[in-house]
Amino acid sequence: MSEETTAPSSPETLPQASVCKKKSFSLIWIVPLVAMIIGMGLVYTSIMEKGPTVTITFASADGLEAGKTKVKYKDVEIGKVEAVKLTEDFEHVEVTVSLVKRADDYINDQTRFWVVRPRLSGGTVTGLGTLLSGAYIAVDPGKDGNSQSEFIGLEIPPVVTEDTPGKLFTLKARDLGSLDYGSPIYYRGIKIGQVVGYGLQNTGEGVDITVFVDAPYDDYVKDSSRFWLASGMDLEMDADGIRFDTESLVSLLIGGISLTNPEHIKGTPIADAGDMFQLFPTRDAAMKEQFVQKEYYILKFAQSVRGLSIGAPVEFKGFPVGRVADIGIEFDWKSKEVLVPVRIEVEKERLARIASQTGEADTDSMLELLVKQGMRGQVRTGNLLTGKLYVALDFFKAVEPAKIVSDGGVLEIPTTPTPIEELTSNMSALFEKLQKIPMEKIGNNAVETLQSIKKASEKLEKLADSNELRLAFQETRETMEGANNLLSKDSATIVELQRAMREMSEAARAVRSLADQLERHPESLLRGKERK
Repeated sequence: MSEETTAPSSPETLPQASVCKKKSFSLIWIVPLVAMIIGMGLVYTSIMEKGPTVTITFASADGLEAGKTKVKYKDVEIGKVEAVKLTEDFEHVEVTVSLVKRADDYINDQTRFWVVRPRLSGGTVTGLGTLLSGAYIAVDPGKDGNSQSEFIGLEIPPVVTEDTPGKLFTLKARDLGSLDYGSPIYYRGIKIGQVVGYGLQNTGEGVDITVFVDAPYDDYVKDSSRFWLASGMDLEMDADGIRFDTESLVSLLIGGISLTNPEHIKGTPIADAGDMFQLFPTRDAAMKEQFVQKEYYILKFAQSVRGLSIGAPVEFKGFPVGRVADIGIEFDWKSKEVLVPVRIEVEKERLARIASQTGEADTDSMLELLVKQGMRGQVRTGNLLTGKLYVALDFFKAVEPAKIVSDGGVLEIPTTPTPIEELTSNMSALFEKLQKIPMEKIGNNAVETLQSIKKASEKLEKLADSNELRLAFQETRETMEGANNLLSKDSATIVELQRAMREMSEAARAVRSLADQLERHPESLLRGKERK
């Protein structure tokens, strides 16, 4: 067997390896690249859609939570609470809110924020949905205003917002009464608006009440419109009697305001938003003709004025011209009497009308003329049931001449007593005079005179010779004895006469007591005397 040897190959015959370059980009890098692009897009979108960040100050953070509590407008989310912290003085809470970009144009110094929670106000319940979803911050955007980023949140939600059609008006009242936020406003029994705010006037002498009247009912509010309180039951007892009035069951519970336009005033323009009106306590007060200028006078009464109160009407010939402004008391050193000065407030325009009809230049001259003709002031009973009094200016016959005098710069109108007081005074004076008559002395003198006549008749009887003369003297004697017996001190006639005088005196005292009782309690004519 032969062995074959293989010769090694030469270098020229070795195979050559070929070198291929790989691509530099790997598919694995697609994922982070896409993620980076998406992230940049989200950042761009977040920057472009990010709205203003504002700070709202509230009294407390009840129901507010960072990262969860939302900001809504018309129940649409437009922001979120980012942070909640206390102020430096620890008295309030600062809430940082981030809003959407679209809200930037409506965030200004006219914008209002408040927390929506379950609330009972004005007879309505609001915010019940927050019992499940939680409290949220509501916003009322401002249409016009300067840019602002710090706000003070409202503790009481506004009843009307910027986009609610209607008009705001201001009512001036003496006090708030039973009105509250949301109290209704009625026109002919239909609710047309509500109370949206109130506060004390700068002088502290009254209350300014802001009301909102919904469209289209705001066209019924005119320059001559009258507003009055329709709160609850209006029970009034005065010189005009007893009056009861109420508007509706809702106003009976939460109060309300009524509106009307006087029928005798035609063609008045529609009131502009922001106009001011007077709020009257009753419908009668609202419908009375209103006068601004007032005149003050003094009337001094020597009688009791029990039942006369401040605000009682003042009437001229039965026509109301004013009211009682003040009641005092003083001592008159000239007459040694205690007087009751009553200051009355009279509407000057009414007096000016009377003065123009009398031809006098001013009201003072007119009053002097009327007083010369018998005009006096008098306190009269307006209603027997209530016992309320009022001041009457009327003309009287057979009164003593008087004139108007000045008392501390205020004119004093003379007065005259009431008829029952004058009657009682005259009867008392009459019985006092009767009591002063010496009936006992007159009776004794009559007895002495009769005894003298009896003695003279006895002497004449002794001198008489004829039977006829004797009989005549005997009859005269019997007559004198009868008269003597009749007028003797212990006779039944004198006793009865004295008893009659005592009864007349007691009757005078009873009449005086009755007059005083009627003057103090005139209602006793209907109800009787109260038992103690």
